[in-house]
Amino acid sequence: MTFPTLPERLKHVCAAAALLPQGSPCLLESQSNDTWALDDARLGPVVLRICWRGDVSRMARETAVLHQLPDTVRRPEVVGHGDVTAHGHPLSYSLTRRLTGRSLDEAWPGLTSAERRAAIGQTGSMLRELHGWAPPAGLADVLGARLGPAAATADELVGADLAPLPVSRAVRLAEHVARLPHVDTGLMAAAVGLLRTLGAPEPTVDAPGRFGLVHGDLNLSNLWWAPDGTVSLLDFEWTRIAPPSLDLMRMCEYADDAVAGAGTYPSVLRMLEEEYPDLFRAEGVARHVRLYVLAYSVRSLAISPPDGPADLLPPGHALHRVRRIVAGRWPAPGTLPDPLVAAA
Repeated sequence: MTFPTLPERLKHVCAAAALLPQGSPCLLESQSNDTWALDDARLGPVVLRICWRGDVSRMARETAVLHQLPDTVRRPEVVGHGDVTAHGHPLSYSLTRRLTGRSLDEAWPGLTSAERRAAIGQTGSMLRELHGWAPPAGLADVLGARLGPAAATADELVGADLAPLPVSRAVRLAEHVARLPHVDTGLMAAAVGLLRTLGAPEPTVDAPGRFGLVHGDLNLSNLWWAPDGTVSLLDFEWTRIAPPSLDLMRMCEYADDAVAGAGTYPSVLRMLEEEYPDLFRAEGVARHVRLYVLAYSVRSLAISPPDGPADLLPPGHALHRVRRIVAGRWPAPGTLPDPLVAAA
């Protein structure tokens, strides 16, 4: 069975959604989906996201969340969503109004210090609202209906969660990675042991009533800076019920890529700590953040395995991060706020 190509996926979804693009759709950068900016004859300027990897039902979960979130959590308006099959393969899609402005990642270098603080202040306020919001019972059931790890393949586990939790998911992926070329089996055995250690007791995920929602992929690319300085949250496809600290995972990963505390994300995290201190002071937060980043890095190895010996891989390769976490050399000194760094 032939997997549909990028143009074929666009063609099938446009037909299913009755879209009539005016001019050529513009493909936007995205790690998980096909993302297109287009001008539709009926809907006007929209963003079309086509999910084709892994658990494509995550687009339906995202859409359900976007419809019901409180207005204080600013996000694009959903104007359409659905499912379609192309060459026997399931696809899902969402349509949202196209916002004016640009991602905060793009805008950041040109912002003043005051504008940056205002942007992170708004981000902190929206996160506090999101984390404190209890989804209605029906939505909680939708969010909790996730893939079980017992019979899942590595590809299915990769496509189910950005942070492969519960820990059993990350362990399954680590065992899969250990069988790949150029991977040190001893390192992955140590990673499995550390996953289990950091996960005891395990932070509860996907349990309605224990926590509110997390965004799941919080970083500056998923924050939108409007011309009037308003910030909105984008791309809720990895949203789930989980401890609020899970939303620190991606920023901590990016911060660790900085050198000696320099760069964007170390300062962003420190601003966010000032705006939302409770997020950084939860019990066990340093251990949990280390667990999240290790699990995420194992998933990254499953997606992009090393293509040569470790000493020939680029410095930012996930294999190096796993090795540093296992060796207790993560994070790099000065990159994270003190509450996120475990005591020696």
